[in-house]
Amino acid sequence: MHAHAPPGAPRLEIASIFRAHGGSFRQKHPLSPEHDRVLGDLERCRTAALGGHLYRCQQCSAEVPLYNSCLNRHCPTCQGPAQFRWVAGRKERLLPTDYFHVVFTLPAPLRPLVRRYRRLLFDLLFAAAADTLLAFGRDPKRLGAEIGFTLVLHTWTRDLRFHPHVHAIVTGGGLNVAADRWVSARQDYLFPVEALSRLFRGKFLHALIDLFEAGGFKDSGHDPKSFRILTRRLARQQWVVYAKKPFGGPEPILTYLGLYTHRVALSNARLLSVSDALITFRTRGDGICTITPHEFIRRFLLHVLPEQFVKIRHYGLLAPANVHTRLRRAEELLAEQRSSAPSSSTDLTDGGADTDAQHNGEATADLARPRCPHCGARTLILVGTRRTGHRRQ
Repeated sequence: MHAHAPPGAPRLEIASIFRAHGGSFRQKHPLSPEHDRVLGDLERCRTAALGGHLYRCQQCSAEVPLYNSCLNRHCPTCQGPAQFRWVAGRKERLLPTDYFHVVFTLPAPLRPLVRRYRRLLFDLLFAAAADTLLAFGRDPKRLGAEIGFTLVLHTWTRDLRFHPHVHAIVTGGGLNVAADRWVSARQDYLFPVEALSRLFRGKFLHALIDLFEAGGFKDSGHDPKSFRILTRRLARQQWVVYAKKPFGGPEPILTYLGLYTHRVALSNARLLSVSDALITFRTRGDGICTITPHEFIRRFLLHVLPEQFVKIRHYGLLAPANVHTRLRRAEELLAEQRSSAPSSSTDLTDGGADTDAQHNGEATADLARPRCPHCGARTLILVGTRRTGHRRQ
């Protein structure tokens, strides 16, 4: 798939910043193989280096070369196709219920250690957040049921600083396996965030201390005394767990998942101005951030994930092992509840989601057709292929 701006519209792209300043950045900053690969992929994205196809416009007869995308998951321009494919695959696993949004954030004193041991501590972040939600769902004083949720790792603030946290999209209820019934949460409340925060902090710190004692941080510069000081400081600190406004059924969550799960650190649309000296982009609201090109590249590369690291994970009813068993049973019980409940103005049937998905799919298919940069028409036909020796990863 190719992305094109409207005819005549100026287009600012992160890839163009990398192409203009990547070489000088490499000379001044040693790069890991992962960082060098991401930088190189974005530099080559949609250029002749990756090959492409030659089109002819049926309306104005112009010949238009369109070059291949890099397909790197850190490339803002390449996330659209992956996003739509992922949403299509997740649609069948959405339950017709409300959904809640919970965010688990690691405190600032931990971030230097996390940056050095990303894979190890990102995994620990996932595990601590998941164990916390599952424990609250199974607690007989709460729901006493198996909930389902998806965790998505984000590592950035709006100004591209390192800020590791996970977003949880949680079902508004769960399956009580023993009683074979669906237990609904309150429509405006899932779990108390202060209690979530305390349990999350305890689980993470307990596992962190175990890792240290097992020799997991030998090169961190921490001896037993300094590490003990760090963990005591973290234990006294309140950890941030934030619960956002709940979603109202499968239709909003389907839209939200597509937009949110495949975000990268910064989208092209947030760029405001690009020069040889300064890059300016939007942060939040009317806020802006202006930094040098080298600082922009440095901050962007802070968010490169370890090779083959899975940043979207599913738990509880949505875990792969439960998809064809407990998740299906939850769907059946919710369907029985809907059929026995009096009709209301809120429609949580799958039909609405299918209709919305169909409209979204039609719109996506239209946008997938390349646009002629000369006349703006989506009437390009393929007339040739340009191959290259450089293979996309």
